[in-house]
Amino acid sequence: MNEQVINIKDVTKKVSTGGKSNNLEILHGISLTANSGEFLSIVGPSGSGKSTLLHCMSGLSKPTSGSVNILGIDPYKLRPSKSAVFRRTQVGFIFQSYNLVPALPAFDNIVLPLRLSRKKIDKEKIYQLLKNINFNANPNNFVSDLSGGERQKVAIARVLVSNCKVIFADEPTGALDSVSGEIIFGLLRDLTEKGVCVVMVTHDIEMAAKTDRAITLRDGKLRKILDNPNAQDLFDALSEEKK
Repeated sequence: MNEQVINIKDVTKKVSTGGKSNNLEILHGISLTANSGEFLSIVGPSGSGKSTLLHCMSGLSKPTSGSVNILGIDPYKLRPSKSAVFRRTQVGFIFQSYNLVPALPAFDNIVLPLRLSRKKIDKEKIYQLLKNINFNANPNNFVSDLSGGERQKVAIARVLVSNCKVIFADEPTGALDSVSGEIIFGLLRDLTEKGVCVVMVTHDIEMAAKTDRAITLRDGKLRKILDNPNAQDLFDALSEEKK
């Protein structure tokens, strides 16, 4: 039986603009849950709050109000040292901006969380993973010398080898060609079969239609939750929101 691993309640996020404090509300009282082994997608137009929601629910950006619970823990109540360990060992992140260390080679970026956690590094397994995701660059090259697509693959490989229980992915296939995108999606899907919870922000309706559940956002509000969505349902839901 799958267990609940994410629970957010009435999450609101306000930001300061024009010299005024917390005057712009970009998330409006969002509540949702996700279970182990579930693939959840978040879709919506640009500016709808998708990435902001992902950051709030993952422990990266504290909401103005509301509660966040990941694996039974409120990440915003952890001390900085405990928070770093929690993020490194329990939660994985795939960012649009990659969040790699430019001064390190690709391979060292991939194994960095393992080294920090003093976990065993299986080089053969990592090289095989890079082959599986069509990483064609030299793993010893610095990430600053890689293309955007290759950097994204490094960021994804870093998460895939970390054995975390929850993965938050912000447009994980956005910088990839269609073939590589399908491969990455397949690897994330394989992880859910092993009990990992994956929460993915995407603009790709076809990809969202392959997830277990999709939520649609507009203007910072949760509009619909679709179980076992198909592309037409998602298209209709997003079209309705424009009216």
